Amino acid sequence: MANFLTVLSAVVAGVAALLLLPPTARGGATGISLLRQKMRARRRQDDGVGETADAALLLDLTAALLTAGVGIEAALARLASTVPGAEPLAGVHRALAAGASWDQAAELVAEYPQLRTFCDHMSFAYSTGAPSARMLRAAAGRARAELRHAAEAAAEKLGVKMMLPLGACFLPAFILVGVVPVVVSMLPEALGF
Repeated sequence: MANFLTVLSAVVAGVAALLLLPPTARGGATGISLLRQKMRARRRQDDGVGETADAALLLDLTAALLTAGVGIEAALARLASTVPGAEPLAGVHRALAAGASWDQAAELVAEYPQLRTFCDHMSFAYSTGAPSARMLRAAAGRARAELRHAAEAAAEKLGVKMMLPLGACFLPAFILVGVVPVVVSMLPEALGF
């Protein structure tokens, strides 16, 4: 049931991501690839929180919006209103509209790791005033690589942590099932019975 809900939310979020684009940029390979990326991101996202959007996906969506001619502040507002888990970006948008610097506005999402990563990658594009979709796509690739490396490191740590419980359970069972019957079967001969 949980997998069904995850896939359903990914499809809904993918359709919402397609609605972010203006009508001239929808459809074709761009819309379908964004939907596929969103579905893959939802399947991979199982970090326990489940309520923040994936930074790499947000960077890809922002790159698509910038390519379509939408500014960074408007892109933040659209992401916040349509992408599940990106709602805190609305505060960043409001802070920028009120005249705050990017660093001050990005502090509003400091408690969300994925959104903080997104804002860190967006800071250069915002400060230079010449956002590059290619740069944001490269940043999305780096964010995916960082997430993959973090997952691999967590898996390695889990293997080490499982050795103690495995040894505590397997060793007594081996002794009881493998060693004790052999010793018991040898006792009559050793005692001369």
